[in-house]
Amino acid sequence: MEKQILELLIGLDSEVKGLKSEIGSLKSEMTGMKSEIGSMKSEMTSMKSEIGSVKSEMTGMKSEIGSVKSGLGSLKSEMAGMKSEMAGMKSEMHERFNTVDKRFDTVEGKLDGMGNQFELTNESRINEVDFLDNKVNRLEKEIFIMKSKSNR
Repeated sequence: MEKQILELLIGLDSEVKGLKSEIGSLKSEMTGMKSEIGSMKSEMTSMKSEIGSVKSEMTGMKSEIGSVKSGLGSLKSEMAGMKSEMAGMKSEMHERFNTVDKRFDTVEGKLDGMGNQFELTNESRINEVDFLDNKVNRLEKEIFIMKSKSNR
């Protein structure tokens, strides 16, 4: 029995030594895992700071986009103002062209009238010349008749 106890003790000793080595390897694995967790923790911290900087950049970009939008809004309102001014100028130019057209029509009418007046004046001169020519011829006849009567 002593032998059996001794064998049991030796078996227990070898099992305890095996457990010790297993515990040692588990310990070393735990230490490795701890270091990996530490490195992951530091990576997470750096990622957190990077995410914070990205977030601040996004906020800056958002404000820049807002300022660009407001600038575009003011440009849009300026363009609308220019469009209405151009429409006003267009209607004003249209009115001026109509006025100029009316003036040209009036000038053309006057020129036509002047041409007609010139023709009428010439016609009346011709008529007057004929009238005077007839008068002079009658007077000459009468003078001739009077001279011939006085000479007899």
